[in-house]
Order: sequence, then structure tokens, then C-alpha cells
Amino acid sequence: MEKIPNELYAHIFSYLKTNELKPFNKLSDVIIKSNVIWEPRTKKKFNIKESINYYQEYQWQLKLKKHQTAYKRQWTLGCVGRINPLIKPILNKSVIF
Repeated sequence: MEKIPNELYAHIFSYLKTNELKPFNKLSDVIIKSNVIWEPRTKKKFNIKESINYYQEYQWQLKLKKHQTAYKRQWTLGCVGRINPLIKPILNKSVIF
């Protein structure tokens, strides 16, 4: 049985939807979290110009959007209280396979 190159795996994973990306071994987990897969998705959804790690940037933007939605809902209901702003974590460089 021949081994499939990592670039081909990355090309296949780039066509899957975000909720369909499930790793099946350690190598596929690394490939799924690479910039090759997440750069176009992050740029399309959140209009991010430049980032070191697009996977972590995507996760951060989802968390930020959820926080903003919760704040708007609390503001509308009149029960804001004390809310601390989110602090963006330091992003690690993406692994190149």
C-alpha cells in the first residue's frame, strides 16, 4: 500500500466543511490545524488580513463573536452587570508539515 503525500491530504481537507474536519490519526490532526486549511476560511468569514496561526485566529474570532452576542443580549435585557473584556491570547506559529 502506498503512502499518500501530506499535500494531497491538505488538498482533500480543504474541500471539507468546518464541522466535518475530524482527525483520524496524529498526522491528520497536524494537517487539519495548518494554515493551508484555515487561511481561506478565516479570511472569508472574518476578513482577517494577516496572522501567524489561522486555526487559532479562527477559534479566537468565534469566541469573540460569542462574547459580543452575549453582551448585546444582556444589554437588551438590561442586566449587563460587570463584564470584563476578552484579552486576545498570544498565537503560536502554525506547524508546517
